[in-house]
Amino acid sequence: MISDLLSWSGLFYVGSYGSADEYTIHVCRLNQSSGGIEMLQRLDGAPNASFLALHPSGGMLYAVKELAEHNGTPGGALIALPVDPETGLLGTIGEDNPTFGAHPCYVSVAADGSAAFTANYSGGSIALHPLEANGVPAGGHKTSHYVHECKPGPVADRQEAPHAHCITPLPGTPFVYVADLGMDGVVIYRYKAEAFSLERIGECPLAPGSGPRHLVFHPKEPFAYVTNELASSVTVLRVDRKSGLLSVIQTVSTIPETYDGYNDSADIHISPDGRFLYSSNRGHDSIAVFAIEEETGCLTLVQFHTSGGVQPRNFGITPGGDFLLAANQKSGNIAVFRLHKESGRLTATGQSLQLSSPVNITFGR
Repeated sequence: MISDLLSWSGLFYVGSYGSADEYTIHVCRLNQSSGGIEMLQRLDGAPNASFLALHPSGGMLYAVKELAEHNGTPGGALIALPVDPETGLLGTIGEDNPTFGAHPCYVSVAADGSAAFTANYSGGSIALHPLEANGVPAGGHKTSHYVHECKPGPVADRQEAPHAHCITPLPGTPFVYVADLGMDGVVIYRYKAEAFSLERIGECPLAPGSGPRHLVFHPKEPFAYVTNELASSVTVLRVDRKSGLLSVIQTVSTIPETYDGYNDSADIHISPDGRFLYSSNRGHDSIAVFAIEEETGCLTLVQFHTSGGVQPRNFGITPGGDFLLAANQKSGNIAVFRLHKESGRLTATGQSLQLSSPVNITFGR
């Protein structure tokens, strides 16, 4: 009995699409032995909570409201929810903090906990939200807003304007990176913490029609990886940690050569030990697995594995690197896979949790 109780750990949070009166934020925990999932808490009042992020202290969870307007004001919003330090359960949702752009779809937090960053997809812009010492957003009047500009891209129905899809800081540096699907590039900013501002310092262009969506950094080496939604590919970038600039090393496909159906690449993560990279495919409905070459950062295909559902918009890897959880938006389930640390390969556990339109998974501290 005691061993059964101890196997239940691995607290995580799920964000979902849905209206204000639907449950869109969930607190769950993972059985580290079987891979089973237990639901602990469900919250409503946060429409289209499509992306979540945790404060470095673990004491506050942030969620975007991916909306065209809120409370009669154009643009979406950022909200904060206090995390109980004993249970990991969530408290009352805080006030709306405008993102000053339509459909915010990503939120991240500075390593020192001083600011949150949001990316507005339809708005083609980003926002910086100063945070108080306790992690509470300082308020909309202190939020700074930065608009991207670009010429229409080759994929006319998706690249008619800039579409900021991801914003993430590089730990240990002042640099913040934005993958913009409409611009076919990664925009580079310097975060000036003393002034709570962002200074644009450069851009790394990618192949026309790529549609960069999400970006992750290698935990040990000077490499970054971008999943390209429109091209169904991953681009490997070298990171100059002194200047913040990026340079392209390699681009590989995330789908099999024989597949010719619809596909949009979605999320991307690296195993905690830095040896393997994973990217989700919507359409092919799979997780592509790649080995990372330590010296060059280049990728070699290991496996394509079904996502256990339809349209895996996002997924997460447990902090210990033992499991991968895929949030399948269209089939409404979170599928659990065992991650084999030596080979990087995935195997299905047979465990799954039914959940309406899950789209993001964030692990607790």
